[in-house]
Amino acid sequence: MRSMAIMQPYFFPYLGYYQLAGAVERFLFYDDVQFIKGGYIARNRVLLGQQEWMFSVPLAGASSNKLITEVKVDVGKWPTWKSKFLRTLAQNYVRAPQRDQGLALVEEVLQLEDDGIGTLAAASVTKVMKAIGRTTRFQRSSEMAIRRDLTFEDRILHVCQREGVELYLQSPGGAELYSCARWEAEGIALRFLRPSFPKYLRKGPWLPGLSIIDILMHVELQELSTMLDQYTLFTN
Repeated sequence: MRSMAIMQPYFFPYLGYYQLAGAVERFLFYDDVQFIKGGYIARNRVLLGQQEWMFSVPLAGASSNKLITEVKVDVGKWPTWKSKFLRTLAQNYVRAPQRDQGLALVEEVLQLEDDGIGTLAAASVTKVMKAIGRTTRFQRSSEMAIRRDLTFEDRILHVCQREGVELYLQSPGGAELYSCARWEAEGIALRFLRPSFPKYLRKGPWLPGLSIIDILMHVELQELSTMLDQYTLFTN
């Protein structure tokens, strides 16, 4: 069954995002839509000691009046930010069992392909998925010439119809917005993915929903791949 999921690109998102990406054949980074300031496109959180720490990529001229593809990383601040970020992670996870693995993956992602925050956020997903051996095909909506006269659910449905999708997976919040019956009438099965957050050994407290970085520092890649399959699908 040809399956797809569509999400805005997030920077080192939580486990549920990777579970969604791992559950489909094709995953579309929805990057030709409005940039949301204060969202997770350019930031996320880990634990420093026992306290949550929100890290944010420095951006140049970020605005909710721009599309994600139009928002750029501040390349002037980037070298200092990158060095400090990696140093903070190295110090914070000094006793984590998979620290070297995690740092290597983070550093690989931070090798900027271009100055777009959408590109950087997408890389934080695609490179992790590649490292654990997943074969999901990733695309960006900005490269697909999708109709601009449609919005919200209608635009997503149009993409799926155009691409011959038979099963569309959506994050659980979509159950309040999308109707499985409507999609069924259009010939597409719609399911919502409820993520799970299996506990893993770590020094200090365990908190679900942290950036994937925390898991990468503590869990072997093979175990992470198994964690990606621990979800449930539901309808409305």
